[in-house]
Amino acid sequence: MKNNFFYQVAGHRFRLSFSNESLEEDSLTNYSPFRVSKETGDCLFSLSIVDNLSDELDYKQVGQFDNDIAFIGVFKPDNGSFRFRIAYPGSRDYCTMDTDAAFRVAQVKLPAGDKYRFFCLNNCLMLLYAFSTANLDTLMMHASVIKNETDGFIFLGKSGTGKSTHSRLWLDYIEGSELLNDDNPVVRIIDGNPIVYGTPWSGKTPCYRNEKALLKGIVKLEQAPQNQIKALSLLQAYAIVFPACSSMRWEEEIASGVHRTVEKLVSTVPCYRLYCLPDKAAAELSATTIKGA
Repeated sequence: MKNNFFYQVAGHRFRLSFSNESLEEDSLTNYSPFRVSKETGDCLFSLSIVDNLSDELDYKQVGQFDNDIAFIGVFKPDNGSFRFRIAYPGSRDYCTMDTDAAFRVAQVKLPAGDKYRFFCLNNCLMLLYAFSTANLDTLMMHASVIKNETDGFIFLGKSGTGKSTHSRLWLDYIEGSELLNDDNPVVRIIDGNPIVYGTPWSGKTPCYRNEKALLKGIVKLEQAPQNQIKALSLLQAYAIVFPACSSMRWEEEIASGVHRTVEKLVSTVPCYRLYCLPDKAAAELSATTIKGA
């Protein structure tokens, strides 16, 4: 018997279907704050966990994502659909997900063991969400986000550059600060307003908050021997924001949708580059600058 679970993240609804044998409901705790009833509206996409997938089509690899988070291979057959293979770094256990060309209907075969099943499922849902919303003024970003009162502030940077550390400094030293998300927030442009949302996807930090804030600033962090912050031009802002957004740059429709939304975002939200130490003064400098903008 199939279980149907419905979730809403940043206003976009989706469905996950599975049997009790294929997945334990208890493993979905990070999605609990985002669960909604079936009657709340149409779903943007649906993902079903299945026992087997057909191998009748001839798939050609068209791209891959290979980093310290996951290895993801992207394949396409002649009919325009997609196949993804997702594995934990260094692991030979992977899942296979097939999706239609619009990322509206998908099926996934999870690895046999329990160790990486939820890891694979989590990445499948993130991919479907990012690509199905690419033309809906929606961006999934690799970033850490602080909510201060009703305003949101995004911190960007490569893994290891101190995004999470800088957020913690705000929590420690900037009054009224809360962590909204620490790895994969979603930003939407709604009626011209940039809104940042918490999501079920927050990396290694268990921060799954179904909340939102008006986005007031974006900061790219770089480690440096002293603290200094600079406002960026529109072109410079685009150059720091676009690489932080989930996209398939070789797929024109998806990349174009992300491009259009990033252009809207950087024309609305002030962007900065912060050269910084991991200290209180850096948090105070960034807060004073971007909160007063």
